[in-house]
Amino acid sequence: MPEDPAVPRLPSPDPTAARLRAGALLGRLALTGCLALTGCLALAACGVPPELQEPRATPTRSTPTPTVGPTGTPTPAPTLSPTPAPSPTALVACPAGRPSRDQVTALLRRTANLPRSGRVTFQTGPLCVQDWQYSVVTVADREPLQAVTRGRPGNLRLVTAGTDVCTITVRAEAPPALRTAVCDAPPPLFGGL
Repeated sequence: MPEDPAVPRLPSPDPTAARLRAGALLGRLALTGCLALTGCLALAACGVPPELQEPRATPTRSTPTPTVGPTGTPTPAPTLSPTPAPSPTALVACPAGRPSRDQVTALLRRTANLPRSGRVTFQTGPLCVQDWQYSVVTVADREPLQAVTRGRPGNLRLVTAGTDVCTITVRAEAPPALRTAVCDAPPPLFGGL
């Protein structure tokens, strides 16, 4: 067959360049394999996550049977020291109405984008536990607004407000009763807690 001058002839491949390309490809494959093996070994060393482990049996403690002393010898009664009063642990109506609904409304209007005008209705609260408060308010044509506040009535500050107030701050710092009410219970629709 005659050669076509329009089709250029490709030079024969250089054996040295081919070896270099093959060596680079093998190097990349070896590096990829090493990285994959290292990742597998690192993950294998982690073990089973705690939530997937079988619960371990806890040892039970047996209560020793009291021994009876000789008859006629009275045993003195143990004396109990007075225990300090526990801090409030329930979410209850704030004592003496402090903070008042007006104070909570004013705070929400300043900091939570509550309209300056319009009637605000409290579905719930303010309810208190320690120095934390929880309220649910409504304004016409809006979803109920939950609010978590903190502090004394004269120094009230907003922690969070919205339709879901279970924030990191509430989960980490709020008393258990408030955290349970806002994080574990379904959001209030009508009537509140």
